[in-house]
Amino acid sequence: MTDSTRQRILDTAERLFADQGFHATTLRQITREADVNLAAVNYHHGSKDALILAVFQRRLDQLNSDRLARLDDALRESDPPRLEHVLEAFIHPALLLSSRTGGDGGRFMRLLMRAWSENATQLHRSIARQYSHVMRAFDDAVSRALGTSPGNLRQQLDFLIGALTYTMAETGDDAVEDTARALVRFGCAGLRDSVFAERSRKESQNLLKENIA
Repeated sequence: MTDSTRQRILDTAERLFADQGFHATTLRQITREADVNLAAVNYHHGSKDALILAVFQRRLDQLNSDRLARLDDALRESDPPRLEHVLEAFIHPALLLSSRTGGDGGRFMRLLMRAWSENATQLHRSIARQYSHVMRAFDDAVSRALGTSPGNLRQQLDFLIGALTYTMAETGDDAVEDTARALVRFGCAGLRDSVFAERSRKESQNLLKENIA
């Protein structure tokens, strides 16, 4: 299969999945609208589930490559890295992708919403495995910036990802820079407060133990 044929299949599948949903869209619909035969899809992807994953990977590979490049810059700039720069590396590329309303960005956001609304559990797991190294890199960088361990911030980072996902769906082309700065400030404040609260709690516990002893 030529690269142009593959791209045509992915473009068509992305559009139909976003518009109709994963369950309602058939491989025959995709091949008909992409003007390819079913054998071409089976040759490259093997199944509908594999095609769905490939549609996501095409966008997420690009997104996470940009994120990691920006994170590398933040890590080279200072040690420990500045929290603002770490979060900017995670947030800004995502808002850029989702705000490209000329086609790809808006369509991909509809696709993401489909994945959540249809409770595509297997897809969520596959994506989480595929990009777990990205999350580990950011977990580690945030922890270094705050002087704590990654396990202490897992819940807070999940909150930030949820806020980012919602914001991606609401951000237009002309608001990316301002929205990214606002979300970075929001994330930094929440993470720093969580670390401070945890340290205060441990100090209080240690003081109580000393008084009892």
